[in-house]
Amino acid sequence: MTYSLLSGLRVLEIGSMLSAPYCGKLLADAGASVIKLEPPSVGDPARRYGPWPGDIPHPERSGLFLYLNSNKQGITANLETPTGRSILRRLAAASDVVAHNVPPADLERLGLDYDALAAGHPNLVMATISPWGLSGPWRDYKAYDINLAAAGGISEGLGAADREPLTFGTPEVGYFAGMAAASSIVTALLGLERHGGQHIDIAEAETMAGLYNGPEALMAVYEWRVTRRTGHHALDFPYPNCILRCKDGHIFVGSPEGRQWGRLLGIMGSPEWSQEPRFRNRTAMNNLYADEVDGYVEAWLADYTKAELLAIALEHRIPLAPVRTYDEVRADPSLADLFVVIERDDTGPVSYPGPPYRLPDGDVATPTPAPTLGQHNRAILCAELGYSPAELVKLYQTGII
Repeated sequence: MTYSLLSGLRVLEIGSMLSAPYCGKLLADAGASVIKLEPPSVGDPARRYGPWPGDIPHPERSGLFLYLNSNKQGITANLETPTGRSILRRLAAASDVVAHNVPPADLERLGLDYDALAAGHPNLVMATISPWGLSGPWRDYKAYDINLAAAGGISEGLGAADREPLTFGTPEVGYFAGMAAASSIVTALLGLERHGGQHIDIAEAETMAGLYNGPEALMAVYEWRVTRRTGHHALDFPYPNCILRCKDGHIFVGSPEGRQWGRLLGIMGSPEWSQEPRFRNRTAMNNLYADEVDGYVEAWLADYTKAELLAIALEHRIPLAPVRTYDEVRADPSLADLFVVIERDDTGPVSYPGPPYRLPDGDVATPTPAPTLGQHNRAILCAELGYSPAELVKLYQTGII
């Protein structure tokens, strides 16, 4: 669904893959008019990533691209040409916001530096998203999600203590950076009358370090304690606080309160092992004997499905939570409103996650599908920038759009 809170806001997105497109998507879902600029012929690299309907690769049917770019208009321009850069500058001059993740080394060469775009447009808000930011010794280095998770201190806390550090199970850094960019853009717009335009510098590594490493850094400063990898357990916490196997998958098992642990043991039949003196201190049990106790608890869990364990948890007020598969999340009736159906002629109706929030906005519109490559070239270049149909044909023929 699309809200109308940001209606009237014009956004130019020069984005590829995750971070800038997700920023543009968040703004578009809130009602902003977002024009996505892609290179001609090849488009956003996300078009070459799946999944695809029927598992048949096609640049217009990438699930990743279709999800990230709904509610946008799409045009093409070759920024390596003077005319392409002229199109970019004219679009930026007519926009309130520019959001992009063009590498810092290319900013000035392509005419994307803030001073150039803000000349004569002092209220322009621009968010530049890059792996390492616009300053510092690493500004011109590129990075993948795994590099950024490691550099931001995330990987150090993921995985088992006796194994190598891990990264996220799926690419996450670009989404966090996109959220940071979208929220900072709205913040800059709120202060526009008082402070004028802003150039926002979003470093993906800093986004990770701030979100995840902050609490761990505080522990190191104030307690001289360095986080250790704990696998599926929480460290220095009363057992159980972990994910364990059950009959049809995995379930989170927790009992932070003593009475909850007592109820869980009662349901398990008050097993003999639970009476051993070494298990009286549950924090020590967690830190010293977790693997052993996991075996005892999993032997009981093996007789129950996730649904049965959830019913037990609700009845006895014990914090157990099923670890759901993607299909189970999609089928959960409590999450049904999160998903929206978007239809395109070449894909048919496909369900995508909608905005991760709900607003009391009565003016809610049905989302529009992601644009095909260059779909709105004529509408924007002719109707808004004044190119004639004949000039448009020449732009196509010369590879500029």
